[in-house]
Amino acid sequence: MKRQNIRTLALIICTFTYLLVGAAVFDALESEHEIAESRRLKDEALRLREKYGINETEYQQIAANIIKFMPYRFGTQWKFSGALFFSTTVITTIGRLTTQACEIELFQFLFHPSSTSV
Repeated sequence: MKRQNIRTLALIICTFTYLLVGAAVFDALESEHEIAESRRLKDEALRLREKYGINETEYQQIAANIIKFMPYRFGTQWKFSGALFFSTTVITTIGRLTTQACEIELFQFLFHPSSTSV
């Protein structure tokens, strides 16, 4: 195998590893909080429905209008799939990663995350 092909393969493996680790970290850090927040909001909605006497049909109409204006409409954002999407966005918009710098940037990311351009 040519040296350039090995470098390309190493870059691809490094990038996918970074994506998977990043998605797992975001899933672990944010998922539980988002689920708890969702439960809290459902309890608050029930409390408001009872307080103001809103029936189910009216509540569904209000909720549908609110959901139309939400920026993220694809369910729980910080599950693994959402976290993977976010990690991909980070890689594609923030910096660059070359095969020559992969080891250096990985070291910087692990020991001082703010110093890396990954």
